[in-house]
Amino acid sequence: MNHDCSLRGEQNLPVDGVLHLFQVTDTHLMAESGGRLLNVDTDDSLAAVLDLAKRRSPGPDAMLITGDIAGDGAVGAYERMEAGLAPFGVPSFWLPGNHDGCAAAAVPEERFTRTITTPHWLIVMLNSQVEDEVGGRLDAVELDALSAAVDGANAARRHLLVALHHPLHKLGVAWLDPQRVENADAFFTEIGRCQQSAYVISGHVHQESDLVYEGVRYLTTPSTCIQFAPNQVDFKVDDIAPGYLWLDLHPDGSIETAVERVTDRSFPVDLESGGYL
Repeated sequence: MNHDCSLRGEQNLPVDGVLHLFQVTDTHLMAESGGRLLNVDTDDSLAAVLDLAKRRSPGPDAMLITGDIAGDGAVGAYERMEAGLAPFGVPSFWLPGNHDGCAAAAVPEERFTRTITTPHWLIVMLNSQVEDEVGGRLDAVELDALSAAVDGANAARRHLLVALHHPLHKLGVAWLDPQRVENADAFFTEIGRCQQSAYVISGHVHQESDLVYEGVRYLTTPSTCIQFAPNQVDFKVDDIAPGYLWLDLHPDGSIETAVERVTDRSFPVDLESGGYL
């Protein structure tokens, strides 16, 4: 069925022990299979990352796809993402990023679920996309959803995981930092009310980061295609390998997590490019 990318509804995952999640982000699949971004075949690089993820044990209970699924909003990108995730045989929950335009995407409605609950965790998906803008913002609907999730987590004594496309914090990349969620202070106010453990994952920045701010841990995850070089003033890509993030969420609110990268092959990227956003 077609979907407009808005987030709605709730799904339950009956996982009473450790909850195993994989985060896959910024796949940038083009209109046709074999399309390239800065010389990288994004279907090929995604397939390599997913092949790597399939070899991890334990496998995921669910997968979180945190935006820029498409490189240019083409319908075919979402259909190919659906096909690529099917072999895992687990639910996947998707977010739109600034490159996405999935109004005509023929994917199941549950891909764009707002909240996922387990006996010990509540996961809330937030849409930080701003139409025709590269940077992110959380509108009133999204902030209300975050507030409701915090209230729900507090009432049920569940730990909280928040997923969104754009990051909340600067990473020290001058050209990229202005694209973070512009009203991050409103986010910090809401999540600061959480009485349980709280974690935040995002994409967009095509690089790994891990920081703690006011008791909340914030993670960003590499792209499955090209990577942005850290600590740059101007746009610059890196030759580091693509990857994904796994998270093991324990009932007591602690987590184990790491980035896994493809190491058995290379993906030559145009290192001289001045940008594409």
